[in-house]
Parts: sequence; structure tokens; C-alpha cells
Amino acid sequence: MNEDTDGWRRLDARMLLVHPLETLIRFLPALLAVVIFRSGSDTNDRWELYAIPLIVAFGVLRWLTTRYRIADGQIELRRGLFTKQTTTARLDKVRTIDLTARVYHRLLGLAKVEVSTAGGHHDRLVLDALGVDAGRRLRAELLHRLDPAVTGLPAPTGAPMAVDDVPREAPPPVDDELLLRLDPMWIRYAPLTVTGLASAAAIVGFATQGFSRFSQERSVFRDGASLVSRLSWWADVLLLLGIVSLLAVGAYVLTFWGFRLTRNRLGTLHTRRGLLTSRETSIDAARVRGIRLDEPLGLRLAGARRLKVVTSGLLREQGGSDWLCPPAPADVVTPLALRIRPDEAAVSGPLTPHGPAARRRRLTRAVVPATLVAVALVAARLLWDWHGSLLVLVPLLLVGAVALGQDRYRALGHTVTPGHLVSRHGSLDRQRIVLDRDGIIGWKVEQSLFQRRVGVATLVATTAAGAQHYDVVDVPLEQAYAVLAHVSPDLLADFA
Repeated sequence: MNEDTDGWRRLDARMLLVHPLETLIRFLPALLAVVIFRSGSDTNDRWELYAIPLIVAFGVLRWLTTRYRIADGQIELRRGLFTKQTTTARLDKVRTIDLTARVYHRLLGLAKVEVSTAGGHHDRLVLDALGVDAGRRLRAELLHRLDPAVTGLPAPTGAPMAVDDVPREAPPPVDDELLLRLDPMWIRYAPLTVTGLASAAAIVGFATQGFSRFSQERSVFRDGASLVSRLSWWADVLLLLGIVSLLAVGAYVLTFWGFRLTRNRLGTLHTRRGLLTSRETSIDAARVRGIRLDEPLGLRLAGARRLKVVTSGLLREQGGSDWLCPPAPADVVTPLALRIRPDEAAVSGPLTPHGPAARRRRLTRAVVPATLVAVALVAARLLWDWHGSLLVLVPLLLVGAVALGQDRYRALGHTVTPGHLVSRHGSLDRQRIVLDRDGIIGWKVEQSLFQRRVGVATLVATTAAGAQHYDVVDVPLEQAYAVLAHVSPDLLADFA
């Protein structure tokens, strides 16, 4: 890493091997289109090949014109030759730092560093790329130059470190507290989540598109469909489940292999994960506003759950940055949650139920759609002579709807502890939100027409972190105002 006399630093010179390649790949579809269009031409003048050295030169130019430095309490990024662009961010506003290394980055010992100060694309600085060690030193340099309120937090291990004691070129701390390490046995939970199934569907879609593009008249699909059609229905179901499960496991391995969660003496959380593309995310402790315990139906039946952090500064497009624990056994996730938020009543304590009105709403919203589908099946049998076996689905639909409504009500609840507001809801995708009370910046009490008729409301706690709002669903109106008065008594007068 080069550094000028005025503090400006260059990106790693090894990126000269990658920037031109990335630029060439970006323009490759256009180049291929030109080559194919000119394939029938009689002339031998391949002028489009002259674009290749220009593209390479453009990639080199990106490296030559990009500088960054840390000075006067801020980090600055300057780039551009004809149009100069300077991006700055105050150090005390840095919220998260991501180090991402794709395969070609890892081969060269590089990483892309993304410094986020909020939750949008315009509130981040991207350094593509630095050496891995230089990126980690930059991360330590940024996250250690914090407000005194942060450096004075109780330390997970050792004594708090003062700002002035952190060397400018300090290596990553070696005494970080290890909170979690991936157990390969947890891979068995991959097919039990919607995320795993969605990943499997994405892999199938990508493979399908590739096969359809390169196979003659899609003969691969015709032969496969012919083979499957000769199997019995239960064999088809088992084959589908097996394929989806294997793909979900593959996606799990690619995403979470080598997952580690650590915490340094300042309380900063750091995750590392990924098989081919490795990713490191550091989250400033001062920006954490709570945790989220997810229990999708499949994981819940298997006695597992997963853990995410509620914080500001993570881009929503960067899926997975908020993971603190991948799908894992509940007896692993719950103690981990207690180490991050040591409030047993909030993490695993009982919740206040929302009463009979909320129960009726849960049942009504589950049973009415199922009843409409059942009526449609009966009508199809009577009017269009559909196969009578479809009528077997009618009682199954109704029984399943009642069970779903009951389960959704059992999940519904809330509680207030000295440090947290806790809410839980959902059945197929159950979530328990443990939100720091001092992270709540506002409230909203919402009542639809049907909610007003039965005397319940949705209490919305707004925050600058995570989803920006977290709901206490279908709570009796008097309980909603009681929670508001308990957590934010100074704001209660605004709702009078």
C-alpha cells in the first residue's frame, strides 16, 4: 500500500491484474454481439479488437486515479480523471465495515472494503481493492477511532482500550472473544428454511437457463421429463425433495462455510463466512439496537433457530450481513443471544398474550381463505366434473387452517423489560424481536377498520436500525398505550 506525503493512499497494485479483467467482462456481451454480427462479413478488418487495449487502459486508469486517506476525523475517497469525485465520511459515523473477497481476489490476497455510514448505497465508501492485511488494519483503524462513550463500554475480554492507545497501523487484535464457530453438522438444517429453498430454486433456474441455451432443441429437458413421467408419483416426490435438499445444502455450504463470530474488547461484532467468496463484516457495538431470533416452521419442528442483529448501516441488498448465527440448534442460539444481550427475560422469557380478540383475528384470517379454496374445489367437481380425489383436500385445508390460526396466536405476544421491548409474531416465519429501549425514536398506533371493531391495534416502534420499524401486532388498545407509557412516558402526551 503506497502512501503519499499528504496522507493519500493508493489501492493495492495487484488490483491492476483484476480491474482490466472486470472491465473486460463487463463489456464482453457487447463485444460478442459485434463479433457475431460481423461473422458473415467478407472484410478482415477486425476493428472491434482495438477496444480490448482501450478497456484494459480504462481499468488501469481507475487504479491510477483512486486515492483515499484518513485525516481530520474523516475518511476521504477521491477518484476520477476528468471529473473529480470526492466522498467523505466522518469516523464517528462509521457503522459497519465489510471485507468481501471473490475467488480472483482471494487468489491475489485482496479484498474489497466497503465502509457504511447508513443504510443506502450513497452512504458508503468502496475500496476495490486492498490487500487482506491492509483491509483488516483499516477496519481496526476506523472502528477503534470512536466516541469516548463507546470506548468506555464494558469489555467482553480485558480492559477497554483508549483511542490514543490504538496504533495507526495496528494489526487485527488477536485476543478477540470467540462467540461462535460453525459446526458442520448444522448443514442438516439447510433444507428446512425458506432461504435454503429459495437458494435451491435459484440454482435450478440458473442451470435450466444454461442447459436450454446450449442443448440442441432442449433435448436434455425432454429426456429428463420422459424419465420422470415413467416413475410413480411418490418416487417423483422423493426425487424432488432429494434434489432440492442437496441444492439447499450446497447453498448453505457456499454461504456459511467457515462461519465465525467474534467480539473484540470494544464490543465490536465481527463475522467471517463463505467458501468461494469470503466475507467479513464488522459491526460497531454503538450501532447495535437489538437482536432477532428467527424460528421458521421447519427449523422450529427440528428444534433449531437462527440469530440476526438489529443494527444500522447494513445495506439491505447485501443479504446475510446481519447474520450472527446460521440455522443451528436452539441450545446453541439461545445462549449466544444471551451473551450478546444478557437479558434472559427478553431473550427466552414468557410473553404477555394478546387476548381473545387477537385469537379470533388469527383464526379468521387463516380459515376464510381456506374456506374459499374449499368451496372452489367443490364447485369445480360439480360444475366441470373435476376428479373426485380433489375433494380429499377440503377437510385437510380446513383442519390445516385452524391449526395455522392457533399456532399464529400462540406465537403472538410482547413484554417490556428494563432494557428491551420484546415482540413476537408469525407461524411459518416466526420472529422474536429484542429491541433496545434506548434505540426507539418514535411510536405509531395503527388501527384498521376491523381492528377498531374488536378493540385491538398494532403498536409500531420506530428506530434507525434494521427494518426501521418493529410491530406489536393485534395488541389490545389499552395494552398498547400502557407499553408506550412504560417505555417512552415523555411521548405519551402526544397520543392524548
